[in-house]
Amino acid sequence: MSGRAMWSGVRAVCFDMGGTLIRPEAVATTGQVAEVLSISLEEARAFMGRGAKRRVITPQCLAREIADAYGRPELTGPLTDVLERARRRAEDPQLYPDVADTLTALRARGFALYAMTNALGSSVPEQEPAAFRELLDAVFYSARTGAIKPEPAAFAAVERVSGLRSDELLHVGDSVNADVRGATAVGWHTAWVDRHHTTGPLMPEASTLRLHTLNTLPLLLPARAAATTITSEVAG
Repeated sequence: MSGRAMWSGVRAVCFDMGGTLIRPEAVATTGQVAEVLSISLEEARAFMGRGAKRRVITPQCLAREIADAYGRPELTGPLTDVLERARRRAEDPQLYPDVADTLTALRARGFALYAMTNALGSSVPEQEPAAFRELLDAVFYSARTGAIKPEPAAFAAVERVSGLRSDELLHVGDSVNADVRGATAVGWHTAWVDRHHTTGPLMPEASTLRLHTLNTLPLLLPARAAATTITSEVAG
């Protein structure tokens, strides 16, 4: 079935951020924290998922919490440096070249546009970057909603603000588990962004379309969306 047929009822598109809209660093912030602590990436991810991604916190306070949790107070300084750099990157995100044109085209056709990210609380900018204020209706940070993808509550936050049903929402992201499976589980339409042309089996979800660039997205959505775009404040 074509994208236009599957997505005929879609009124809003929600994008993952890192790896979908924003160019990620070679080593993600959590990976850098793991390197400073000399722990595994899996352990660092688990630690961040328990609390650091579920509340807003300053880089300095989070660095102290991490250092204390691992009994390494001498690492507070290096951890603060890592988290402060991540905060600066979040304030001035480096978007992929296909983002602005794609979102502008979708906005012109009446789609509401959102972004959702499992962000460290220390990386949430005080003021939304200009690019997002101009291109998106709202950004949902896990540190503000208290829920991380693929948890249903993360997607429910978008539904509450948008006022839309699950079958009116399309989620676009690069993570098979957090984005595709998380959104599919709550009844959303899904698109997997595979910018690196991953080899191997295709997505297990038959209803998920695989994209190598966001430029193809406007071609797959209906010619016209709802008459009015749903606009909301940045989620928090």
